[in-house]
Amino acid sequence: MAGRYGMSFAHELIERGDYEEAVTAATEAIDGGKAGPEPWFDRGSAYELLEKFPEAASDLERAVAENLVVKEMDPFQIDDAYFSVLVQAATHAKEHGQIADAVAFLSRYAACLPSGTHLADATLWMRRMRGEAATLLDKTTEV
Repeated sequence: MAGRYGMSFAHELIERGDYEEAVTAATEAIDGGKAGPEPWFDRGSAYELLEKFPEAASDLERAVAENLVVKEMDPFQIDDAYFSVLVQAATHAKEHGQIADAVAFLSRYAACLPSGTHLADATLWMRRMRGEAATLLDKTTEV
């Protein structure tokens, strides 16, 4: 089933809030041989909205790789979404006391995007996860 012109069906489902269905639609596109980063990006975005951060990160890494080949999407769009997912995954891991996992998620950024826009941010967030740098919450605790 096709989406609106210029938009995948999975993306349309994401806009409607049907995230599980979007995962299914993107998976069908991938399994059906749809090339390029779009189905990986769509499925990664749906996984993020379902708070399935490891799956989202893996799919967005694949979107980065596919986009290097076909240059179909704005690289910053994928870069920014990927970094956001890694921060969310790291934050979730830290909330469960898994500091090493939190840092590991963030270290994936430099491995996937060695010249990415958020390299310094990823390093700072790794320091925050280890308790070596202040967070915005630290600055508001005195208020």
